Amino acid sequence: MNVDFIAELQQQIGEKFVYLTPEKIDQYNFDGTDRPSNPYAIVEPETTAQVSTLMKLASKYKVPVIPRGTGTGLTGGALALNGGVVLSLLKLNKILSIDPVNMIATVQPGVITQELHKILEEKGLYYPPDPSSYDASCIGGNIAEDAGGPHCYKYGTTRDYILEMEVVLASGEIIRTGVKTRKGVVGYDIHDLIIGCEGTLGIVTEITIRLIPYPQKITTLLAFFPGIEDVVNMMAGLSKIRVVPATMEFLDAECLKLLKGRIQFTIPQDTNVLTIIELEGDNEHVDAQIEPIGEVCFENNGVDLFIADTSQKRNSIWTVRRQFREIIKETVKYKRAEDIVVPISRIPEFIQKSNAIAEKYNFVNYNYGHLGDGNIHCNMTSLEKTAETLERGTRAFTEIFHLTLALGGTISGEHGIGITKLPFVSLELSSESTRLQKEIKKIFDPLNILNPGKIFE
Repeated sequence: MNVDFIAELQQQIGEKFVYLTPEKIDQYNFDGTDRPSNPYAIVEPETTAQVSTLMKLASKYKVPVIPRGTGTGLTGGALALNGGVVLSLLKLNKILSIDPVNMIATVQPGVITQELHKILEEKGLYYPPDPSSYDASCIGGNIAEDAGGPHCYKYGTTRDYILEMEVVLASGEIIRTGVKTRKGVVGYDIHDLIIGCEGTLGIVTEITIRLIPYPQKITTLLAFFPGIEDVVNMMAGLSKIRVVPATMEFLDAECLKLLKGRIQFTIPQDTNVLTIIELEGDNEHVDAQIEPIGEVCFENNGVDLFIADTSQKRNSIWTVRRQFREIIKETVKYKRAEDIVVPISRIPEFIQKSNAIAEKYNFVNYNYGHLGDGNIHCNMTSLEKTAETLERGTRAFTEIFHLTLALGGTISGEHGIGITKLPFVSLELSSESTRLQKEIKKIFDPLNILNPGKIFE
């Protein structure tokens, strides 16, 4: 610990915002991974000016700063690897304004995504991005990872709804990126560089988001199929009749085994895949789509189709879907999950070959995720957890990543790179692309103090 740095930090931003006790540090030494973290101080600012002061002092003393939201990330992006200061943004948690005329809202990064959804819904407004952890994750964390969620099939990811940001750079300088209007092409797109950078280029302290009207009606359908090939064919059929659901989720055969007794529907026999299809729009439009969707499902070997016709049934389905990561954990001692994306037409091949990889390394594999955009959450599990299990997991996912790229996909859809996927980045990016991106990092952060050791070595 740099004593002079801490003393000056306490003096300039206030002792009550700087924490050094083991009890407080324990609240920030983890995230959604099993990796350790060892910060030597926690800073919880309440203003952009305090964040700026922290970064000016961090630059002066060359102290690493690790920005952090609620710590729900799954790749270690919020972990302090070699000491340094964890910068918690949870006290920057205000909804500053909601403008229904211009269909925008201005918020701080610590706002919880679900809470924002609720407040906007009361005003008839909608912010579609909804990562599975949306009841715990915050807007700042969603921006750091460019989070998606089930609704990105129709509406896009977080990136598509961020109009303008206030950003504190490594030097402490404060800039604004983007514009509040729907169009703007002045200069290079620094705005899009910040989104998805995992806190390695700047710290977002204020965000203007784009809104749309809240849908008049939401209907959720559960469609059961014998195999994933039938589901992919069904999706092609929906395109032919020009139906674009708000969400298209799937759970494979292993996942279905864990669903029994957790949803208010009976799982039909001869079912190996469940798809969750959600429709949003005006009453007449949504109602008119249900029958054609049913016809397409049964034309493609659908076993059964259920309608969640009450909010209780609909909520029970989504509660289980959003908690599925934890549901899997209940039955195993070892679980390693990675999100990958492949072209939709290659999903059946990925599932078949990933299951073969799991069997090769003595794992049980659970595949589920966002069918509409090919984003699969692949979960290798075991009833034991030893050093040898961890080593087998690494070898298995090395093959999974090679398979993903061979199928024309990418090794991360919405979880980012952090530290867990860092060793595999070179599989996807060329040496020239990597060089350019590292040069960009040097321009933004020449001292390498902003979340160092993430994304690239």
